Amino acid sequence: MKTILVVDDSKANLTLAKQALEKFYQVSLVISGQMALRFLEKKTPDLILLDINMPEMDGKETLRQIRAVEQYREIPVIFLTAKTDPETEVECLELGATDFIAKPFVPQVMRSRIARTLELEEYRRLAENRAKKFENIASKDAMTGLWNRSYLTNKIDEVLANGSNAAYLIVDVDRFKSVNDKLGHITGDKVLIRLAHMMMEHFPEDTVARLGGDEFVIFIENPPENEVLCDRIARFQEKVNEDLKETTKGIATLSIGIALAPQDGTNMDILYDKADRALYVVKKESRNGFRFYDSTLPSKAAKVDRPNTFETDIALLIQQLREPGTVRGAYWQEYDPFLAIFRFIERMQARSEGTFCVMLATLMNENGEQLEADVLQPNMDILYSAIQDTLRKGDVFTKYSSSQYVIMLPSANAESGGKVAADRLKTYFDNIKKDPGVVLKTDLTMMNMVERA
Repeated sequence: MKTILVVDDSKANLTLAKQALEKFYQVSLVISGQMALRFLEKKTPDLILLDINMPEMDGKETLRQIRAVEQYREIPVIFLTAKTDPETEVECLELGATDFIAKPFVPQVMRSRIARTLELEEYRRLAENRAKKFENIASKDAMTGLWNRSYLTNKIDEVLANGSNAAYLIVDVDRFKSVNDKLGHITGDKVLIRLAHMMMEHFPEDTVARLGGDEFVIFIENPPENEVLCDRIARFQEKVNEDLKETTKGIATLSIGIALAPQDGTNMDILYDKADRALYVVKKESRNGFRFYDSTLPSKAAKVDRPNTFETDIALLIQQLREPGTVRGAYWQEYDPFLAIFRFIERMQARSEGTFCVMLATLMNENGEQLEADVLQPNMDILYSAIQDTLRKGDVFTKYSSSQYVIMLPSANAESGGKVAADRLKTYFDNIKKDPGVVLKTDLTMMNMVERA
């Protein structure tokens, strides 16, 4: 039964209100604004009927104080008033009143207005909960339940805009590819899910996110002194390594790169780059450790071993630069290098006013909904292989979301070429997929380039 708090300094009005409502609602009565505020400290009603004209604290001041408290702001308030001039109504609505009931009130009218207000409030709460649910889904990583890259970026921007200090930790599983190759993708997925849970256990007050693959981020607002932070990270790493030793048969360990804000950067991209450079050094040296960024660390772009002396052997240079191993079909890149390649192709095509095609490949169920994590990840791996096996060596692709790859087709200079590639990919994927309930949807767009002045 819904609860209604009636606030009126007239005991006669309180009695009439109770008689009109008690068969339909649980009714509580108080005779002043101060008593109403004390009542709210103990119980939150579904609706408040509030008299405007009361001694000491009138209804308008009572409403101001109610709306000043976060947990009371959504309680609908209907004013009881004999004064219904437009100025009073406007003022009360601006304070947050929901409706008005004129005195002397008619019981049927009072009940009708209360019922309508409660119904609208129920719709509002349902809509708000649904919006929060969808927002939450859109901000979460499907497999682990952690926040995703989009949410993390917004969170970091919000925190650092206030000038706060922060620590940005990239957490990466060493030899994760070997875990998948030797123990299977199901074990690999379990490792990632277990790691996500351990991160939430050890950093419950901090923002924990998955960027993709085996790469995670812990974002700590107002971190402790470095010595305390190092001790906390070391204890976390020790516990995770114990777990990894058992679940991966000693294959995997944990490496962490750390950047600090604001000294190392004040946005997601810069902090990621700095922490990633620190992580690169950890992995290059021995793995299974953590390191803070400093300006002396080498850039990841300097991975190719360069000669210490001046050489003019271009053949040796080309040998170092060429892609190792057997060159398969479409070229996989992480998201940031993919953007750089995309922008380069865009510039080249603009010079000749050419076109190229971009394809978005999305996995979903037969109802067009997101796949469950245990179905999604193995099928994303199958789709990865299908893209490499069916598309051309000049095509480039990257993971766009937990269920999507984006593919750039520079050789497809007409929409028909893109459709042929999409049909070929879909046919091949449908032939090798293991779950008939998984659907591949492809969306195409042509990039018509005109060189910018």
